[in-house]
Amino acid sequence: MDPRLFSPLVRRKLGKHMNVDKQIKVDCLSPDEARELFRITVGDIIFNSYQDIPALARIVAAKCHGLPLALNVTGKAMSCKETIQEWYLAIYVLNSLGHEFPGMEERIFGVLKFSYDSLKNGEIKSCFLYCSLFPEDFEIEKEKLIEYWICEGFINPNRYEDGGTNHGYDIIGLLVRAHLLVDCGVKVKMHDVIREMALWINSDFGNQQGTICVKSGARLIPNDINWEIVRQMSLISNQIWEISCSPNCPNLSTLLLSDNNLFFISFGFFRFMPKLVVLDLSKNESLIGLPEEISNLGSLQYLNLSRTMIQSLPVGLKKLKKLIYLNLEFTQVLESQLVGIAETLPNLQVLKLKDSRVCVDDILMEELQRLEHLKILTANIEDATILERIQGIDRLASSIRVRGLYLRDMSAPRVILSTIALGGLQYLEIDECNISEIKIDWKSKERRELSPMEILPSTSSPGFKQLSTVIIHNLEGQRDLSWLLFAQNLKSLHVISSREIEEIINKEKGMSITKVHRDIVLPFGNLEILELKELLELKEICWNFRNLPKLRILYVTDCPKLP
Repeated sequence: MDPRLFSPLVRRKLGKHMNVDKQIKVDCLSPDEARELFRITVGDIIFNSYQDIPALARIVAAKCHGLPLALNVTGKAMSCKETIQEWYLAIYVLNSLGHEFPGMEERIFGVLKFSYDSLKNGEIKSCFLYCSLFPEDFEIEKEKLIEYWICEGFINPNRYEDGGTNHGYDIIGLLVRAHLLVDCGVKVKMHDVIREMALWINSDFGNQQGTICVKSGARLIPNDINWEIVRQMSLISNQIWEISCSPNCPNLSTLLLSDNNLFFISFGFFRFMPKLVVLDLSKNESLIGLPEEISNLGSLQYLNLSRTMIQSLPVGLKKLKKLIYLNLEFTQVLESQLVGIAETLPNLQVLKLKDSRVCVDDILMEELQRLEHLKILTANIEDATILERIQGIDRLASSIRVRGLYLRDMSAPRVILSTIALGGLQYLEIDECNISEIKIDWKSKERRELSPMEILPSTSSPGFKQLSTVIIHNLEGQRDLSWLLFAQNLKSLHVISSREIEEIINKEKGMSITKVHRDIVLPFGNLEILELKELLELKEICWNFRNLPKLRILYVTDCPKLP
């Protein structure tokens, strides 16, 4: 057996972080294969720009010890090095890392660290290291990751009109292209070796092991936590039932407790966490309340309570004046709990209410208008006039990006959706509604003027550019959904139990839309997932259905008239 296939045995640095020491076998490439992979990753333009670079590239590639991951990561870091001097410097740095970290496992981390060191600024490095706080092979939603970054202070939301979201996506793209993150569609994850390297760096190369605590599968709060020095703690997916301790955590800034079985948190748990900035308790479906001592979290900026059974917010929440992010989606909190929120949480920038029991009414509308810093909103709406007001009030239409909209139990002859006021809409759900007409307002003559960043060229048609998911359930009054043509970037469409719908896109209506808006040529050009269920009158999907270029998943059931 060729020994190259199983050498070197790379020791994961789990012992540095979890008191676990194990070895994994890593397939290695031959020297020729390694050099070829490195050349492909660097790219021919750089590789052939100087006659000395191929020889220098052989030296750099050799530092990767035949490991494909190291070759990809290092090659990508070198793909922007356009001068001989930069290549000589890279070799010098890699040699220095080899002397600094002499063991094989440290040496591999040292090579990977070269790519980390090549990241252009501290902001991007901090964002990268943060990704190591999630369990191995864990896929984290891009949007949620960016929200963490903003609240941790890595991205300044006040510098960007959209609150920093686009900048966050730019950083994710950079890390993916550097092979430091793996793109999984709407999510990303870390290769396990990259993750261990990031944990190693984050703990000062293993010299401050207790400052970072990342554990999964423990079932209990670990006994070996040094509460007084820990800075970041991630106990995601641990099946923890209760927290009964009262630790003193003077340095703790990040606490991720999502996806557990929590039903009880002791009164003293939050008492001594003066620096806590991020607290994620989401997906604890048995959690019905929070201790009043949450009021002691004076530095808290991010609080995620989504998908819990919390029915009322503690009075102490009113003292969290620095809070900028509050997620109450899929909770049992009522509208009355948010009365006065503009006064108690004046710095709130993100408020997520979708699929909660909170429905926007006149009183909540007033509160939303008074939240001067609010940039992102997800909301439930039952009244068509409230929907129109949200789109028409300058304060809301000009400053707030409505990311998610849930129309439920609505009965109206006409519903108007403005492509400008709802320009940031990403998710739309229509449930148990009777709506005779859904009209798209793309002119928006009485709406706000577009900022310079949003002005579209004359050849570009308006639409819901960011709308990626639409769910329609039990909609009456509609024979077709031709208005979906304005969602040209739609990726996931689910239409269920809507008995009057005969066509998804009516060809005649579709053609009339495309005549006015030249950029809208064919329906569903970016659609990846289509679910059609219990549509008894459905006869046609759209005229180009057989040629949808990106459709991956099609689920059709109980549509008897569909050929």
